[in-house]
Amino acid sequence: MRATLAALAIGAVLSVSACSTTGLDSTIRDNLPQTCALLESAHTAFVLVAATGRVSAATVRKEAAAYAGVTVFCSDPSRVTTANALVLVAGAYAIVTVALREAEAAS
Repeated sequence: MRATLAALAIGAVLSVSACSTTGLDSTIRDNLPQTCALLESAHTAFVLVAATGRVSAATVRKEAAAYAGVTVFCSDPSRVTTANALVLVAGAYAIVTVALREAEAAS
């Protein structure tokens, strides 16, 4: 997952210097399905581990909120812009990964 987000961020930086915002929006939309698939996998793994009851309620709430925030983009990539995609997807990824680590440590 880190590699995909890093590639997305690097692509965004390179695209900003090389082309217009519209082109960057397209690049992000083109890479969004892969990122969303990785987030879906991490979310599914977290939910399975959290179902054991060994994960704090606060962690479950944080993960759920982060995941819900990106499902808007994942279900409708046409709504993604450079202004919001990288921040929200990277933030959600960080929260979901930390929650998954906590869940794995608790099991």
